[in-house]
Amino acid sequence: MSDASSSERFGRYHITLLAILGIATLYEGFDASMLTLASVDVRATLGIGLDEWGTLYAITRAGMVASFFFLMCADRFGRRTLLVITVAGFALASLATAFVQTKAQFAVCQTLARLFLTAQYGLAIIIAGEELPTRLRGTGITILTAFATIGTVAMAKASPFFLLLEGDEGNAVDDFAMECVAIAFGWLGIANDGAHWRGLYLIGGVPLLLLPLLRYGIRETARFREIADSRIQVSLIATIRAQFSEARQLIRPQYIGRFRIVVLLWNCVNLVIAPAVAYWAIYAREEVGMTPAQVGNVVMWAYIAGTFGHLLAGQLIDRIGRKVTCAVFYTLAAVAIVGLFQTETTVGQYFWHITTVFLFNCAIGATHVYSSEVFPTELRATGYGWATNLFGRATEVVIPLLLGMLIPVMGISWGVTAVAIGPILGAILLLKFGPETRGLSLEEIQQKLDGDAARAVSPKLAARQASGSSPAG
Repeated sequence: MSDASSSERFGRYHITLLAILGIATLYEGFDASMLTLASVDVRATLGIGLDEWGTLYAITRAGMVASFFFLMCADRFGRRTLLVITVAGFALASLATAFVQTKAQFAVCQTLARLFLTAQYGLAIIIAGEELPTRLRGTGITILTAFATIGTVAMAKASPFFLLLEGDEGNAVDDFAMECVAIAFGWLGIANDGAHWRGLYLIGGVPLLLLPLLRYGIRETARFREIADSRIQVSLIATIRAQFSEARQLIRPQYIGRFRIVVLLWNCVNLVIAPAVAYWAIYAREEVGMTPAQVGNVVMWAYIAGTFGHLLAGQLIDRIGRKVTCAVFYTLAAVAIVGLFQTETTVGQYFWHITTVFLFNCAIGATHVYSSEVFPTELRATGYGWATNLFGRATEVVIPLLLGMLIPVMGISWGVTAVAIGPILGAILLLKFGPETRGLSLEEIQQKLDGDAARAVSPKLAARQASGSSPAG
């Protein structure tokens, strides 16, 4: 085992690592909330109907599913290399979004943005999990997930400066952004429609400035370096084939149990989170009657509270365990989200949104820690990517698509309420089938889970052998 986790407190490099990775994960919340908060304005500019929004949202979620490929490649080419590639890819896709002319172009650019962004978020968590001290691993990872929440707060605070209603007074920030957009439109030879949401997406290009810090400020993880020398360097095609072949190990008896529980957990959570994120801003503005500034303020205060939810989760999972923390907050969050979509007052939106985000961030932070621990180093990025981003996001793609067709009949409130059962099912599954990993090093976790898998397989093997044998006659 590397010395990266031998200490029981954060060293100088650990703090530097968290700071740099935190800037990268900050954009997870920033971009997700940008899509939500700007939804009404984007729909108006590009002519996207309410039923079409569910389809478009589902398409962008498909980009998150495809991000498993980058995580899988990180087990071959290294975590840092893929992190640099994905940060650059997201920044360029976000910049391109500012200049789209059709809903198809918007869908393509945002699908690519989510593809790269989801991969960079997962890679940041994997790097932190492999480098941080054992007893502080949960705390460190939830600090990173808290940065994503801070990104949401920043977007909520910034959005009212850009999403101006007709007749609103301008401001220096929006004026500067719109001037930049106008200049770029001139270079591209495209007529400028003056849509203010375009200025928001310019901010997505800022991570390009982060690339030197990622390249030279952090090192490849010690655990990956230990296995990298044993991997034969071959062509890219051969490497991709080898990675898919390696991924098949996830369905072997040794790993199938842990792979299955992580997939089920994420699908149960995404069952309600995906439609809630897709439709809340539309619900708040078009049915509750809130202004963009009010929506931004609600999101800001909710995600400030949510930041403390991440930090609380980090403390609880390192003290009372992953299973109990996840299960309790899954259940409470499901109740809170029903309250959010059954309330039609501004005061109620403040209360329930703050409560919902706080509880879900506790649950999600704990689930990210759990997902990054249960696979061995040589399969960690692959296992995390396939379980969290590929199979674990099936409901995140399918449910918004289905609700997009049902909401014109059911309404947004009852459409989201109907799928709030998801996290409760996740809590039940976790308590019954999930292993506990609190207080164990990554190597100790593998020893425990391998032993559990062997004990589970042995009785089945013995039974098959007994049924296949015949008595001597």
